[in-house]
Amino acid sequence: MGHITSATAIADALEKYHSDEVEVIRTNIFTDTNDKVLIKYQQFLIDEVKRSNKHPSHMFYISMMRMRFFPRLASLIVANATIFRREKKRVIEIFKRFDPDMTFHTHFTPLHDSVEAQKKHYGGHFLTGFYDPDTNVHGWWDKRADLCIFNNEGAYQEAVKMKFDPKKCLWAPFALRQKVIDCTKDKIALRKKRGLPENGFIVTLSSSAYAGGLLLKFANRFLEIDRPFTLLALTGSNEEVHRKLAERVGHTGKVDLRVYGFDGDAHELYGASDLLVTKAGPNAILDCAYMGTPVMTNFCASQIERSTRTFYIDEQKTGVHINDPDKAAEFLTDCIDHPETLAPYIENCHRFAREMTGGEKMIADAIVEALRKNGPPKAARGATEPKETEKSEPLPV
Repeated sequence: MGHITSATAIADALEKYHSDEVEVIRTNIFTDTNDKVLIKYQQFLIDEVKRSNKHPSHMFYISMMRMRFFPRLASLIVANATIFRREKKRVIEIFKRFDPDMTFHTHFTPLHDSVEAQKKHYGGHFLTGFYDPDTNVHGWWDKRADLCIFNNEGAYQEAVKMKFDPKKCLWAPFALRQKVIDCTKDKIALRKKRGLPENGFIVTLSSSAYAGGLLLKFANRFLEIDRPFTLLALTGSNEEVHRKLAERVGHTGKVDLRVYGFDGDAHELYGASDLLVTKAGPNAILDCAYMGTPVMTNFCASQIERSTRTFYIDEQKTGVHINDPDKAAEFLTDCIDHPETLAPYIENCHRFAREMTGGEKMIADAIVEALRKNGPPKAARGATEPKETEKSEPLPV
């Protein structure tokens, strides 16, 4: 649930470096059992993300974060014990079926449910852990987890100030999926592979899997630019935006518009491009910077994304932030006319890739070390069945 690329990076590393000790079960916890209640719950969370892209202040959970009567974690506990009580019980039932030695998460919602299962509802012993894919820490990450991993020292220090137990916390450089690590960074080779022009300026335009934010507005403005270049629009699962842009293919003047839906190898398009324009989501910018391509952030849906922008744009200087389509078009035109404009950002991307990535192995090592300290795996020690919890209707298999 959420941040699938980060979860994949960690699972890849566990299987690459510790396959002799660990069996990794990759599960989409809300959908794999075909439970209509959990599917509806996931869709609710997705819809909240979409609404936040259009109206950041409208976020349901943001309103809860600002409740003055509860700390942030307390607001999550209260919400999951009341509003989402049924959903929480069903997720706990799924954990019981897996009977794991450890659950590990990249999203705060299933993490909270697994901690609750471990602490209150589950007779067996298992560890809980998480990796925070964002560049900062928010109060919904359950500090009761056994292993808390952050991707930069600033986030780690922030967590300590928020009263996370330092003995359970560590920070590692950013985690990358194995397919990203193995991907060539040769721009011409990537352009050949993806059927793109080998010469000329290429821009990728994206805005998360839901293509919200300012994607359509920026696409329409970029298509007015009186320069020859290729524009790759990644529309994700947003069928409406995809349809509107697809209708314009072949009718865009000097601009060669190419429209993609969800692309599991989007990092190849980033590497083939001269610039990525996207909202300040952490995973796309991470893959893009690693591939050596500068980024233009154009939208921040939350404080989390504002922190992401601050980290990559203001601190690491791997690109620029421009939220006005006209000014963005001016910057893009200048880059097309004077490609050397991007040279400092490209160099900073290379430095970032050298110095601040590679955390996937450290995270995998930390998980395995925690498991070792916890004793033999359940399969080896003949663990008994978990204690009975209160009855609930059976879940579909």
